[in-house]
Amino acid sequence: MSRYYYVAQDQNNVISKGVLDAPDRDKAIKAILQKGLRPIKLDALTPETQKGKGFLSMKIGMPKFLGGSITTLDQLIIVRHLGIILSTGTDILSGLEIIAKDAIKPLVRQVLYDIKERVSRGEKLSAALNKWKNQFNPVLINLVKSGELSGNLPGVLISYAQELRKDYNFSRKLKGAIFYPAILLTSLFAMVILILTVVAPRLKELFLSLKANPPFYTKILFWMSDLVKNNFVLLSVLFVGIIIFLIFALRNRRLRLKIASFLKYLPFLKKIQNKVALMRFSRTVASLIHAGFSLKAALTTVIEVIDPRYKEIITEMIEKNLEHGISLADSMRKYPDFFPDILISSVATGEKSGQLAVVLAQMSEFYEEDVIYSLETFLTILEPVLLLIVGVVIALLAASIIAPVYRLIGKFR
Repeated sequence: MSRYYYVAQDQNNVISKGVLDAPDRDKAIKAILQKGLRPIKLDALTPETQKGKGFLSMKIGMPKFLGGSITTLDQLIIVRHLGIILSTGTDILSGLEIIAKDAIKPLVRQVLYDIKERVSRGEKLSAALNKWKNQFNPVLINLVKSGELSGNLPGVLISYAQELRKDYNFSRKLKGAIFYPAILLTSLFAMVILILTVVAPRLKELFLSLKANPPFYTKILFWMSDLVKNNFVLLSVLFVGIIIFLIFALRNRRLRLKIASFLKYLPFLKKIQNKVALMRFSRTVASLIHAGFSLKAALTTVIEVIDPRYKEIITEMIEKNLEHGISLADSMRKYPDFFPDILISSVATGEKSGQLAVVLAQMSEFYEEDVIYSLETFLTILEPVLLLIVGVVIALLAASIIAPVYRLIGKFR
């Protein structure tokens, strides 16, 4: 049995895409015709193009570092729209078709058509999503599975869309907070490159033509300028390579977590990183418990999405404490370096009152506000330091350029 990717058109000229299994190409065409579609394109899929990702990850989608990943905003749109559509009584296949047609990003459209095709063959939505687990949040997949079991999939999707919206807004706030320092450093870098490649070479030609001896610090500037000019292609390729690597690292979850792990060596940033981990811990556990997951199942899912430093701790909490009847609050007290007293006290109150999900949701909002405040405080301290660095660099460059020029002019008076 072979697998084929097809593009077909119905009587209303509406384009449909998907995959199907058939013994050969003729049988595949016949199966498409039986659906009332007219085949436009039919490609056999090899194991390499399907391995671990679904039928389009190698064949069509863009690489992740070039923007070919499904972002939090993409997931928010998919989850919210699908939840709303299903709540109106529309069947899931029609819902997926509607969202796929309206999708702007090609990868999102292709993934949704693949999920629709899998669902049409009898797979559950959670199983179809799991085929694309490298693109979708594990929490979403587990919540969909819970919604299918409880028969309240629309409600689960709409509820989780609210959590995704909070995550998206939080990410936007973080990006907005670091925007000014990033612009400042980029401008400084551009100015230094401009001086080394344009201003310094002309100044050097002036000194050579007049056979004047520049001061020592100006010679250093000329040396740096020659280094950049003589190795411009190599340095450009290296610079572009670093930019591509950083983009890839920021879009790849594993590399992003590894880079974030280095922040633990910076005391202030380590505190912010811990607060972000606690925010995601509280928010994820609250969402899963609210959806009907047991505490053990919720914590098991959290392990897949939380900071790596917490994975071992939470695993120990599950195996050594929760399975032996120890409460979550008492389990957290054994790890004071990872869970602060305020969170432990709130969890204990939530467990006693039976409102653990509500309490954790409130704590996630508290930590979100605390992270934004801490980051703004850090940047308030960082900005004058960056301005001082920019001022020193400009002063050094000005001294290296203007001072020798004035000295040179003075000789001819």
